[in-house]
Amino acid sequence: MKKISLVLATLLTASVSLSADTIKEAFENGKASGELKAFYINRSYDWGSGFGKNPSQYTRDGLSVGGHLGYKTGKYYGFDAGATFYTTNKVDKKSENAYENDNTLFGQDGGGYSVLGEAYIGYTAGKTSVKFGQLSINTPFAAPNNFRMLPNTFEGLVIKNNDIKSLGFELGHINKIQTNGFANSVPVANGVLNPNSSLTRLSLIYGFGPGYKVGEFAKISDVYLGTTSTKSTMGMTYANINYTGVKGLTISIWDQYIHDIMNIVMAKVTYKTKLGSVKTFASAFYTKQNSAGDNLLGKSFAVGGVDKDVDSTQYGAMFKAGLSNGLGIDLRYVNTPANEGKVLDGAIINALGGANPFIISQGALHANLGDTASYMIGVDYQLKQLTGLDLLAMVKYFQYDIGKYNGYQSGYSWQTKEVDLDFIYKVTKNFKLRARANFPKSWVDTGASKTMNFTEYRLIAYYSF
Repeated sequence: MKKISLVLATLLTASVSLSADTIKEAFENGKASGELKAFYINRSYDWGSGFGKNPSQYTRDGLSVGGHLGYKTGKYYGFDAGATFYTTNKVDKKSENAYENDNTLFGQDGGGYSVLGEAYIGYTAGKTSVKFGQLSINTPFAAPNNFRMLPNTFEGLVIKNNDIKSLGFELGHINKIQTNGFANSVPVANGVLNPNSSLTRLSLIYGFGPGYKVGEFAKISDVYLGTTSTKSTMGMTYANINYTGVKGLTISIWDQYIHDIMNIVMAKVTYKTKLGSVKTFASAFYTKQNSAGDNLLGKSFAVGGVDKDVDSTQYGAMFKAGLSNGLGIDLRYVNTPANEGKVLDGAIINALGGANPFIISQGALHANLGDTASYMIGVDYQLKQLTGLDLLAMVKYFQYDIGKYNGYQSGYSWQTKEVDLDFIYKVTKNFKLRARANFPKSWVDTGASKTMNFTEYRLIAYYSF
């Protein structure tokens, strides 16, 4: 049984210290909520012989049931407290052939696990709120990444303020992350950062982190530098300003400072309006990453005793339009320029969750690779007018033009293409079914027969309460 975290102990101590009347009133005004979830995934690979897989073609799958249950007390003199319990449980039989098990739904050993993901104390005064403890946060470079069964959660402090009209402020600091099972996509051996390993490089680019421990809280330094590193940092401090003073317009600026590793600045502008019967949405963003403090990540990637610097740039734009007949279109573009000789050759480093804000396909998150231009065109249709069912159908086409300074398989250029299908059926207000499929071609291509393609299907059921 895992030790009770310091945060949870603090929560319990704080609750007990209140008078009996206070506890009674807070719990009478409290609220429970949660979600039941079932998830099945099936992926069939087609590896080129050059990758050395045996067999070269195989299928992996996994079936899990679980979800989360949370409770938040009512407020008493501005104070409240909350906790959320998460669980994922393997239903299908584990195969003796490791290639046949999809562990992205599960823990490190490919089995189910349960964890206290959130446990916090909050305080609200006017338009200022404070939360401390184990939290769910969502920032561009530290986020839930809830792509499978459970989300990432974090340990730290978050302060939000809305005293100034049309201006929102958020200030936070996190020192630990609890990584979800999605990290099993890139099983970095023993949490060791190895710049020569494609899995290490991919984990830093895709948002997994090389030092993960699924279902446990790990230090930020472990995630970026590996669990065997003797270096430690103060974690990540971030700030956000959000402006909504013009109708339909939102301007958001983020600064995420990962102590002694790097600083990340991101600016995003969105504008929503209606042109006749057509609803439109347009957005653009710009991201810059640079080394900070002792540049510990750059030291890890040193070559010949010379440290590398973090120096990455990314920008993109998107446009969406929705017609009154239920038809929608979605166009997106993202560019991540090459920066030869820098950490990961200028790829966007994203080890704490979050993903490219505009282009996220089901099978490939290649938009963060360096020297890469990414495109997406999507069409969606709400079928309720035709069928009477609350059914949304979506089809998306992705293309990633990847140059040789990509940070993952640098030295090779290739083009990845992917078609995604997605159907969401809202059976009731609280019950939703989702069917997804994706078909990436040349997910990676390092020449000759070293090409990998796959086909993936997912079935997901959600019931929220």
